[in-house]
Amino acid sequence: MENKNTHYFKSLKKYNSKIDALRRYAEENQVPIIHQLSLDLIQQLIRIHKPKHILEIGSAIGYSSMQFASVDSSIKVTTIERDPKMIQEAKNNIEQLGYQTQIRLIEKDALEAFQDVNDVMYDMIFIDAAKAQSQRFFELYEPLLSMNGMIIIDNILYHDFVSDISIVRSRNVKQMVKKIQKFNKWLSQNENYTTNFINMDDGLAISVKEN
Repeated sequence: MENKNTHYFKSLKKYNSKIDALRRYAEENQVPIIHQLSLDLIQQLIRIHKPKHILEIGSAIGYSSMQFASVDSSIKVTTIERDPKMIQEAKNNIEQLGYQTQIRLIEKDALEAFQDVNDVMYDMIFIDAAKAQSQRFFELYEPLLSMNGMIIIDNILYHDFVSDISIVRSRNVKQMVKKIQKFNKWLSQNENYTTNFINMDDGLAISVKEN
């Protein structure tokens, strides 16, 4: 359940585009997509930074890639997804909403897709896939990030478990949380990037490439 501040901020803005309508479908079918205010922040960063090429790790139903592309018709998004069901839904949504010319969908495991996406340099990389693999995704794809480009990672707090692992009872979840904690520490100490951690929704990390 969202807190009062979140509800208030969301009430100030109208979310009535055809892409926005997919959020209800995602919530009803338990499809993990980015939280609304986190998306709003990233779209604002896109308006400021004006990336021309965006790489997304984890397409799901194509929601966030279309939201990114909707900021400016000149933006090109390459998005990677491995789940066959999600791939088909993303294809359908992208086609029905008319984003075929802006979005390229790569049907592969992201750990095996480097050769499929290394034809351009990216101004922004968005990581929203298997949380325990965030560092591997970061290290694999950051060579494709342009200087002063940004890498944004979603879910770095993972339901508040990362800040308080003592409340986790599942052994498997605890192992995953430890990996996220390790990644957050590694990212904070990475001298090639300046990183800010945002306490919003399920947590965002925004890293800007400087070296």
